[in-house]
Amino acid sequence: MNLTDKIKNLCLKHGFTKAGISAPELSGQDISRFEKWLSEGKHAGMQWLETQKEKRGNPALVLPGIKSIISLAYIYDTPFTHNENFPKISRYAWSKTDYHKYLKDKLKKLCSEIKSETQTEYPDTGLLYYVDDGPIAEKSFAVKSGIGWQGKNSLVINPEFGSYFFLCEILTNIEIEPDKPMEDFCGNCGICTKACPAGALDEEYRLNAGLCISYHNIENKNEIPEHINLHGWLFGCDICQDVCPYNKHKHFTAECGFNPIPELINIPLPAYQSINEAEFNALFSSSPLKRLKYKRFQRNLNKINTAGISFNK
Repeated sequence: MNLTDKIKNLCLKHGFTKAGISAPELSGQDISRFEKWLSEGKHAGMQWLETQKEKRGNPALVLPGIKSIISLAYIYDTPFTHNENFPKISRYAWSKTDYHKYLKDKLKKLCSEIKSETQTEYPDTGLLYYVDDGPIAEKSFAVKSGIGWQGKNSLVINPEFGSYFFLCEILTNIEIEPDKPMEDFCGNCGICTKACPAGALDEEYRLNAGLCISYHNIENKNEIPEHINLHGWLFGCDICQDVCPYNKHKHFTAECGFNPIPELINIPLPAYQSINEAEFNALFSSSPLKRLKYKRFQRNLNKINTAGISFNK
């Protein structure tokens, strides 16, 4: 068994759905497209994307001597559904499991095994891993590695298991045979761009964060502009994924820790409004919602409450 297959088998052994390998360089087209997106202000208030621009385009600035990037997919979808009459939390965030911690624990063990497996040939193996928190163009490298293609909703889509998966990366100084990118299967479909109620997919394959519901109810630390309607989304938004034909055939995670918090699945707006700060801190102690803190949690609820849609039944 060659090194590539050994590493991929280790990734699958640790519960990852798919693993792909890419060289650590982005194409000039990828870099220029990202720089154009930044220059047009489509990143809204996410200034770290500008400050990390050089590293995103050149992973050698993150890990000197880098030779390969291992991209990984981990499914998080569960067989639970939203009720449109109640405030909604994005599927990746509605559990009590901190996906960063959960996946980093897996990656730590995986990297230890990779190091053990390669120490004879690579005695100075270097490995650095991220879960949605590093200066890495993770979607671009996932596409290069054959995990999927970047769809018209700007997310990475796999034809077998859709797009409800976390992306992780392992940067390494081991030279591993790269995989080939996958064909773009979006074709003439434009369901996601039409379905976005905020018009955030103002161009195919590109997100205008300043119009995106998820940007405003997660990343925006200020007041949400009057013209932005959250359409009932308390945290995140799954609309452009829910309508994607490649998510029609459901693939669910084997990890029950990603099931929604029972107290928060499909409950009316007044039940959310009754949560005090101490209860908020307890409920979301390890959830992505803890990023909001109580003040912005209330801000989002107030925005939903004043949107002219009844969520009180």
